[in-house]
Amino acid sequence: MKKVLCYCEFNSRTGFGHFSRIKILLEILKLKNVDILTENYSAALKFFRHQNVIKCKNIFIYLRKNFLKYKLLIIDPPYYPNQKKQQIKFSKKFKSIYKLENKNFKVIWLTDEEKPSDKFCDLLINDYPNAYKFKNFYRKKNNKIKMVLGIYAFLFSKEIFKPRHRFKRKHILISFGGDDPKNLTLKYFNVFKNLEGKKFFIVNAETYKTLGKFNNKKNLIIEKKKPMYKYVTALANSKYYIATPSNIMFEAMALNIKGNVIPIQKRQYKMGLAFKKLKFVNLLPQYKKLSIKMLKKKLINTLDGTKNKSFIFNKKLALHTQKTLRNFFTREV
Repeated sequence: MKKVLCYCEFNSRTGFGHFSRIKILLEILKLKNVDILTENYSAALKFFRHQNVIKCKNIFIYLRKNFLKYKLLIIDPPYYPNQKKQQIKFSKKFKSIYKLENKNFKVIWLTDEEKPSDKFCDLLINDYPNAYKFKNFYRKKNNKIKMVLGIYAFLFSKEIFKPRHRFKRKHILISFGGDDPKNLTLKYFNVFKNLEGKKFFIVNAETYKTLGKFNNKKNLIIEKKKPMYKYVTALANSKYYIATPSNIMFEAMALNIKGNVIPIQKRQYKMGLAFKKLKFVNLLPQYKKLSIKMLKKKLINTLDGTKNKSFIFNKKLALHTQKTLRNFFTREV
């Protein structure tokens, strides 16, 4: 019986976003016993506990040898906006796989690219907020491609849409992802801990070694990275959040929660800018330019859960993306 193969990567530059997207997609499609192809074997083993993780340094060599095993390829390759040549090289190599004469598999390609590039796939999911503008480009390159583009292409965990009877809005959530590569939690900790009200930190294991001693002291809760359902509960019960411009902006938007975001990359700044226009975030300067004095001045601690009149999140459109994925899998795979 043919299987499903997923390709994704994690490192300090890409964060856990690619792993998370793949995991949520597998939940949406209710897929188990899937092959996960990645270079970061140890991280993938912890993240995809119920799947078959395969360590691989070269996806193209692996696919040429093993493509007959699979009925569906789901790929979420790293996206480095400043390395255009690398992006083009990946697309060209993948085209050679996609065009194999005796292939009998379909391809779903996940991305959040801010500039369109060639995509050789059957279904493209791009959740970059302005990606709907790329439709003609993608269609010109591949006239049979199916697409879901823009904010509602984001793959929401089922936990986001579970009914929560009451939002207590009892704390400020502070989380810089599963990796926090620039150590922003530690860099700005003295500012965060002195904010008014209860502070809920979600940190990585390394940061916890330093800050764990403050847990449950002076309105501080400091916990290690949490399972999705606990993380969503912590987010749903926050007055506002402080994070990098990442997946949390989409998740918080669905819960009508605003945030202060600190970019660590130029591309994150652009993503944050899109959410600022929707009036869902206070976009702070990039971390290299953000001194402690400036953070104190620019951080907005009066964000609340009042209804956003500039943009009202449409749950039906978000769920429609999931329906599109399920229909594609049923009909095409």
